[in-house]
Amino acid sequence: MEDPLADELRDHWTDIGLGRTFALLIAAQEHVKMRRAERAVEIWQQLIGEGGTAGDDARVDYAEFLFEEDRTREARSELGVVMGNGRIYSFAWCSAAELLERRGEFDEALLWYEIAADRLTAEDVSSGSHRILDLVTGRRRVKWALGLPLDSLDLMGAQGEDEEADREAELHDLLRNPVVIDSRIQVWDRSEFDVAVRWRRQLIGENADGYCHQIERVLRAQDERVAIATWTYGGLLDCLRDARIRHDELPDGRRIAWPPPRNRPCWCGSGVKYKKCCGGPLPRVEPAPDGSRYGVAHGG
Repeated sequence: MEDPLADELRDHWTDIGLGRTFALLIAAQEHVKMRRAERAVEIWQQLIGEGGTAGDDARVDYAEFLFEEDRTREARSELGVVMGNGRIYSFAWCSAAELLERRGEFDEALLWYEIAADRLTAEDVSSGSHRILDLVTGRRRVKWALGLPLDSLDLMGAQGEDEEADREAELHDLLRNPVVIDSRIQVWDRSEFDVAVRWRRQLIGENADGYCHQIERVLRAQDERVAIATWTYGGLLDCLRDARIRHDELPDGRRIAWPPPRNRPCWCGSGVKYKKCCGGPLPRVEPAPDGSRYGVAHGG
């Protein structure tokens, strides 16, 4: 018996080795782009009538079309059928969750991701399919967008662009304007200021003395012993790549107790005795007229 959609399958642009279902779904999308929506609907309805995973895939694509046509109730009905089929690790399940995520319906998308991840273990994720990893990654993206804490399973997924940007901004701010938290302060290592790469100097700064004096002022205001932990740019990149590295678990850098003895090398790494470096009188700083980060230093 001839396939009712054989003409679609014979089109040269569907002959790309993806199999019948995906070739037909691509054909339906092309029909929508060419403003032949009625033909796309015929393809989706044919696949839905066939049932199984092909029907689920078609329902999700059809639901996306219905959302774009402001036929929201019908779209949700199609997604409801997919959820009712319970094929939680299928392509359609992942596509439905991603569709809701793209629409900004994060609570609804999270429900789909949570159902799929409900009984997953770390072993399942590490040894499972790419589909499982996609679902875990999607749950992580949505939880980040909703401001929810990430658990150990989430951290096995890849970072989303928003999370990566937020973490990078948070780290840059932490190091640009360091503060003492729980008797600890995190700062750029002095060696990073000597790197002759323009874009990197713009990020870290060019005035090592000004930066270290800024830190010394913060430390003196605490009037307590403080542990200084320094960051290198390589360490920052490692931390951004792996969200499992917490800010207080530095990948590299130095750890120094403050204040050091006056005749010992300064904590800042200049090689000069503390009393003749950051431990001495600090220059007075006024805001720079050009808006540069550390201002203008005047003799103390």
